[in-house]
Formats: sequence, C-alpha cells, structure tokens
Amino acid sequence: MTSTKRLLAVLLLALAASTQSFAQVSWSNQSPAGITDDIWSVAYANGYFAAVTDQGKVLTSTDGLEWSSQSVSPGTWLVSIAYGKGTWVVVGANGTILLSSDLQTWINAKSVTTNKLNGVYYNGTVFIAVGESGTILTSPDAQTWTVQTSGVTGFLHGITSDPATGNILVSGAGGVLLEGSNNGSTFYAIASGTSQNLEAVYYQADNSPATPLITVATGAGGTVINNGYDGGYWYYGWQSSATPSTTATFRGLTYGDGSFVAAGDSGTILTSTDGKTWIQRFSGDSPTTLSTATLLGAAYSTTLQRFVIVGAGGTILTSNPPLTVLANVSTRGFVSNTETFIGGFVIEGTSPRTVLIRADGPTLATFNVASPLPDPVVTVYDSNQRVVATNKGWTTNTSPEAISTAALKVGAFALPAMSADSAVLVTLSPGAYTAVITSASGTSGIALFEAYTE
Repeated sequence: MTSTKRLLAVLLLALAASTQSFAQVSWSNQSPAGITDDIWSVAYANGYFAAVTDQGKVLTSTDGLEWSSQSVSPGTWLVSIAYGKGTWVVVGANGTILLSSDLQTWINAKSVTTNKLNGVYYNGTVFIAVGESGTILTSPDAQTWTVQTSGVTGFLHGITSDPATGNILVSGAGGVLLEGSNNGSTFYAIASGTSQNLEAVYYQADNSPATPLITVATGAGGTVINNGYDGGYWYYGWQSSATPSTTATFRGLTYGDGSFVAAGDSGTILTSTDGKTWIQRFSGDSPTTLSTATLLGAAYSTTLQRFVIVGAGGTILTSNPPLTVLANVSTRGFVSNTETFIGGFVIEGTSPRTVLIRADGPTLATFNVASPLPDPVVTVYDSNQRVVATNKGWTTNTSPEAISTAALKVGAFALPAMSADSAVLVTLSPGAYTAVITSASGTSGIALFEAYTE
C-alpha cells in the first residue's frame, strides 16, 4: 500500500463528498412542555414557524426548537395556517377564519360558511381556503371571502400552486384533484388514478434541468402519487410512487433541501429526491427514540435549512442540522492475493463523526456483478497507519443491529443476514483515513467500498 495510492483515494473521495444530498435523516423531539393538543398544521414564513392546534392555540418559534403558546380561540379546532401579504391566516372548525399581522393580536374575519375548513394557502394572488362538503373560498385580502364552485361534495384538504403561473391544485376525498385558475374563480376535476383520500399535495418549487418539476400528493392507505408538470400541463399523468410498504395516512407534506418529506401515522416519515422513489426515515434520533405519534403537518425553512413536523399529542419533530451525507458514494475495485483495494475519506470540522464503512463482496452478485469477492475483510487506518477498526463478516460485529440500523438511516442497501460482506460503524476524530479491503482466504474478485456519515 503506497502513500501515493492513499493520497489519491483520499482526494477522490473528498471531492465526491463535497456534493450535498438530503441530510435530514434523523429528528429530535421538541414538543413544548405542557402542550398535549393535536397540532394540525405548521408553516414557515417571515422568520417564524407557526403551528395551530385542535384546542385553539397558536404555537410560534423562530428556530423550530423553542416554542411559545398562545390561546387565540379556546376550544376551537384550528386546522391550517398560512402567510401572505403581511397577514397570517388560520382556518378551522365551523368556518373559523382568524387573521394576524404579528402572530400576537388576532381578529375574526367574516366567514361565509359554517363548514369546517381544512386548509388555507396563498398563491401570490389570492388566499384559498378549502374544507368539508367541497367547500372552496377565495379572498384577495383574507378579510372578504367568496364561495367558489368546486363540483364535488367530499372533503377537500390539500392546496398547492404552480409558482410560475399561480394555478391552483386542490386534493380531497376519494382521490379528488381539482385544478383552479390563479385567481381561484374556476375549478375542474383532473384524474388522479386513485380512489384513496388525498390529504396533501405539494408542488416542487425549484425548477432546473437537474430537478424537473414534480407534483406529489399523499393520502390514506400509504398512498403517494406523483406527476410531472410543464407550462401549465400535467404531462406524465399521475402514477404511484415507489414507497416502503405501509398503510399509514400521510397528511404532512413539504419540500426543501432537495427533497420531499411526507409525514403520517405511527411516526412514519418518508423522503424522496424525485417524488417517485421514497425512503423511510427515523422519526427520532435513533431507533430507541422513535416517535409513534400520528404526524399531521410539515414545513421547511430555507433560512434555517430545517424541517419541522407536527402531530398528535403536542408532537413537534425538528430535523437535525444539515450534514453532508455520502449518499451511495462508493468505489468498486479488484482484490487478489497480490492486490489490495484502498478507499479513503476525510472527516472535516472539529467534532468527531460516526461513519459506516462497508466492504461489499458476495451481495454484489444480486446486482449482477461478475466475480464478486467472496470474503472481503475491511481494515480502517488513520493517517499514522494505526488500525482503528477491522471486520470480517458484518454480523460478527458486537452489535450487527447497529450496522443494519445505520444502513437504513443513510439509505444504503441492506446486507443479508449472515453474509460474508464486511462493515464497521466507528466514531472518528477529524482527519484523513483509509479503508483497505483484502480477501480473508487470498482469493480474488470485485469488491465495493462504501463510506457514509450518519
């Protein structure tokens, strides 16, 4: 093993690691003390996260960590909150509409319905509120509201809009999707391809060749569907997304940091970079701190680079600070009794980081890799050539469960139980490291080196 090879490997992987990917893979519980209400919605705007509860409270936070509570309509089920034109708007049971410019002083707007309102949104032109019995209301200023014709009788819940045109999309009971003009004066039904209740819909806002516009809708029975959108026309047709098996109802849906986040029953959180293929994430810092609450709403702050998810029983989950995750950054190479395979990585910053390092061999056969190494051994060295970790067969680790848990958290493919693939999970101080892959029996074959930070 030459120093030149080690240096090249370190430099190559360090360059690969500079590409940011979705990093909010674990969550901390920031539920305010004394709040046991169900928190139904959260939004971020004008420097604040703001959330509403089923007991008439408004919760506010500047960072998503420390929250204050105010009872603005005691006993009233408040369902949704939005911000636009300098005004916070809250809607809820019995047609309630509350307005505030500062999240402190609230007034009642004159509603034109007694139906429960499930969602409110500002598309840059008008405020839109939707609710039970196909209710759609619009307002230019959040004070004077007009009833619009929806053509449906079931509940409506999710609202989003095309950021370029302002055209509105509403989701609801029985797979209903309604497209509306940017002023909310006309709506017509479009086919969703599902009969499941659609609780939330979200239009990806950042349009670039690398991330073409995708609209996602989520709902009952684990339903997650997606659709392309271009110039005011849905051109892919709605299709089911690839998701982990679940029957959860997903009511919380947002987009940020390059990924969609969907939140649902039993603490279920899914993320996706393309709206089509989804990965399940932990609803806590680790498997021992998982939330099992029904999750009801989600929001993202571009300023803080932080997601907030809210739910039943006063649940508030915040994503941990963004980290650089080596999402499937890997190198494949040949190993023999005369050739070792070397990969390298750098821990930056001033704090130790936990790293999952894997030497995959036999499992590569399932990916149609010819001549995989049957018995890889991985050994990790620090910059002074000292061994910091080694493994032969990942289930021989003291805690193989920690290895599989770490793989799930970072989105790595699972290693079969009792396979001869090797892995270590080790906390390392800042510095340069190399991982050397050899064969336990001196045989030859192809191996895959992977490194992930948790």
